[in-house]
Amino acid sequence: MMSSINRLLKIKLLFLALLFPLFLSVAGFMVGMFTKNIPFAILFSISGVAIGILLNIIGYSRKLFTLALFYTPVPLALFMLSWWIADLFTGSNVSLLIGLLGFFVGIWLNYELVLPYQFYKIKKRILAVIYIFFSISCLGFFMGIPVFNILLGILAGNYLSIRVMDNYNRQSYVTKNLRQGSLFTALVLLLLIVYSLLVAFSDIDHLIQLAEQMLRFSFTHSQFYFIAITGGIALVILQYFITLITAKTMFEYWMSKKKASRE
Repeated sequence: MMSSINRLLKIKLLFLALLFPLFLSVAGFMVGMFTKNIPFAILFSISGVAIGILLNIIGYSRKLFTLALFYTPVPLALFMLSWWIADLFTGSNVSLLIGLLGFFVGIWLNYELVLPYQFYKIKKRILAVIYIFFSISCLGFFMGIPVFNILLGILAGNYLSIRVMDNYNRQSYVTKNLRQGSLFTALVLLLLIVYSLLVAFSDIDHLIQLAEQMLRFSFTHSQFYFIAITGGIALVILQYFITLITAKTMFEYWMSKKKASRE
């Protein structure tokens, strides 16, 4: 099988395989550093690498990836919505239990509603709502830091690559849909970054103080504005190309596997 994959494709697949462990390792280290405990930070960082490797294993198996898409969105969405809404009116323990109830309701809905549908043929507007919801959730989970929303672009790119496979012989159709999907992920991230910056700039002194504590580096207001805005623009551009590269690379990968299965 691997002999049927050319060297350039192998390099691109290796590049994609590094992204999840790298991003999640950094995320784990940042979470650990909030405890001001280096051993915890290292442990969380290693855990991030392990989770990233697991996600890679799922992503490179079309069957596992499809099952993950089938089973996770509805339970996760109901878990988060139930938890967050309940947390407004109850204590943390009760809201967590209500969230778990929402999770199990989601599993039941999967069995009753989701599985019979062809998931890769869902209408684009429904996909847009799903992607926006999880993008907002990802932003909230990482405390308003939009950097880690890049990971959703990788997942979206993999999904797009499978979605267009039935039309693999229509090159213009494939290219158009992959670019449209990539542009959409970049647009969603742009809106989230604008929101994050507006919230951050409303309490700029506290944010600069927090950044200085974490990075051990002093910032002026103008320096922080410049870094935040240029960094946001760079993230949006990166999101577009990461999603597009993932989509094109995985499309090529799935097609090579399909060709190998016929030989």
